[in-house]
Amino acid sequence: MKINYEFKIILWAHAILAVFLIYQLFDLFTLLYDDSRQYEFLSSELNNQQYVNSQPQLIPKIIHQTYKTEEIPEHWKEGQQKCQDFNPDYQYILWTDEMARDFIAEQYPWFLKTFDNYPYPIQRADAIRYFILSHYGGIYIDLDDGCARPLDPLLTVPAFVRKTDPTGISNDVMGSVPNHPFFAKAISMLQRCQRNWFVPYITIMISTGPLYLSIVWQQYIRWGNPPSGVVRILMPEDYKESPNAFFKITKGSSWHNDDAAVLLLMNRHIPTTVILCHLLAFSIIYCEYLLVCLINRKYGSKISNAAKSVRSYIVNFLPANLSFLKGGYSSLSSVTGNGNGNGEEEVSL
Repeated sequence: MKINYEFKIILWAHAILAVFLIYQLFDLFTLLYDDSRQYEFLSSELNNQQYVNSQPQLIPKIIHQTYKTEEIPEHWKEGQQKCQDFNPDYQYILWTDEMARDFIAEQYPWFLKTFDNYPYPIQRADAIRYFILSHYGGIYIDLDDGCARPLDPLLTVPAFVRKTDPTGISNDVMGSVPNHPFFAKAISMLQRCQRNWFVPYITIMISTGPLYLSIVWQQYIRWGNPPSGVVRILMPEDYKESPNAFFKITKGSSWHNDDAAVLLLMNRHIPTTVILCHLLAFSIIYCEYLLVCLINRKYGSKISNAAKSVRSYIVNFLPANLSFLKGGYSSLSSVTGNGNGNGEEEVSL
């Protein structure tokens, strides 16, 4: 069977791309296996007051929330007040944008340039919550998560986050002791993950948002941690889906734009999305094939001659102690030459 030369180039290029993507996105792939149940809060830990009273309080009684200014939208005020009413002995801090930047400038000046250079305000709102919990400890709560009961049962562990669907964890409700290693890791990885993924929703999710925190979590639990470093998981039924849930949710996601709406629409129509993505992939590969054919017809001989010149230069200047490789280069030259002149090579299958 004859394999077209251009088609071989496409196959090799996509194989190399696949290896690169697997390497870069390995932690995302690990999220396909959901192992959060082994870290979940048990009902007996959350709904047994005798048990709660017998356990030491580890997380400080501080509630952190963030907003642009002190004037929060009316539809979030009830939930904000409920958190204070259910937990009257907790210190309450509403972090404004100005307070957040001053805090970073004073306590973490090494991060200030990154903090200022985030293109989307929600990225700063995401990042500041990791620094706050690492520095002060306490419980961070999004403004659209109104409290539905006292938070004391959540204070008995070194740190917690909540599970999100379909996999991974979210960053809208989190708690921690000061200097917990999980949140230390979260703030240490922010700079290297500051990338532009071209789609705002994806850029935000992977650089600072829930997907970013899920990746940090996967790396953190991979090799195990001592009891003092454990991160427990608040499951959906304890978060908002049961009579004993800790939170009542109001309208949120105020940072979502049109791109987020498109992605969420795709998520609601997965079969159609899969079919369209396959058609798009086939179209891209076919266009690549046509492009390679065009380049080969116009510049094939020049590229072949240049490749021969490079191979000849490498073979002639190899050190004597690597001379055994010359045979390999010579064989490569015989295989990758002009062949039959039609850009095709005989391959036995």
